[in-house]
Parts: sequence; structure tokens; C-alpha cells
Amino acid sequence: MNYTGSVPDTAGRRLDWMAHMACRDQDPNLFSEKEHEQQARIICAVHCPVRAQCLANVQRLEHGEPEIRRDGVVAGLTAHERWRLDADAPGHDADKPPLVFTGAPPRCGTQAALLRHLWLGERMDPECWSGEVRRERLNRVAGAAHGPKPPTAHRLRAAS
Repeated sequence: MNYTGSVPDTAGRRLDWMAHMACRDQDPNLFSEKEHEQQARIICAVHCPVRAQCLANVQRLEHGEPEIRRDGVVAGLTAHERWRLDADAPGHDADKPPLVFTGAPPRCGTQAALLRHLWLGERMDPECWSGEVRRERLNRVAGAAHGPKPPTAHRLRAAS
């Protein structure tokens, strides 16, 4: 082979990080269905080596967008959480103001502290993560305590 004098292309591309996403080989429904939210969070927040790049990308893409234009779990945050954390997004009112982290950080082990870590791309605090796991477990127990849903007219017709 003859020397051409050209330099090999080794410059990084803007979205090269996507080849390393932990969600790359996962079922996309895992990240869009409510019942898989906790599993999707774990994949993003614990297993993804490029979560910071993913977070920066989704913050750039969704900045100022209304809640309805956001979907699924991305970078460990749900669509609603990303909307609540985007102070420039429309739809915030006095009842649901945007979450803005100024001043002293929230106490670790709380939902607000977990969201702060996720939104700012900070290293996950074990106490915050265990607080999230406890909260999720309590939500499941509370849902199970209410018992099965009563049959609806649709289910009654289907059964007959």
C-alpha cells in the first residue's frame, strides 16, 4: 500500500457516546411503560457509563418543551420529573412550580435529593438511592393493600 499522506479520521463525533448506552440493547418499552419505571431508572442511574452525556442531550433537546412533549425514562428521570426540573418549560403554575435547586441541597434519602443528583448529573448517593428504593417499595405495598380493582363494565362484558 502506498503512503497517501492523509491523516486517519480520529476526531470524536457529537453522538459517539450513544454506542455505550446501557439501554442500547434493552426493550424500548421498558423505558416508556409506567410499570417498568423502577427497572429503567436502575439501568440509567446505576449501569449506564454515559448517563451524563445522555442527561445533557435530553436537557438540550427538551429545554422549554411542555410536559406533553416528553416521554419515558431518560437518564434516570421520568418525563414528569424532567418537566418539573425545567424552569423554562410551560405549564408550571402556583400549584406545581418548577423544582429549582438553589441554596442548601435537600437532605439525602429524600426524593428531592435523588432528583437533584440525577438532574445535575452528580454521583448517586447510596442514601438517596436507598430512599428511592424504599419509596418505590412503599408505593407497591400501598397499591397492593388497596386490593384488586373492582370489575368494570368492560371487564364484565368480556367475562360474559
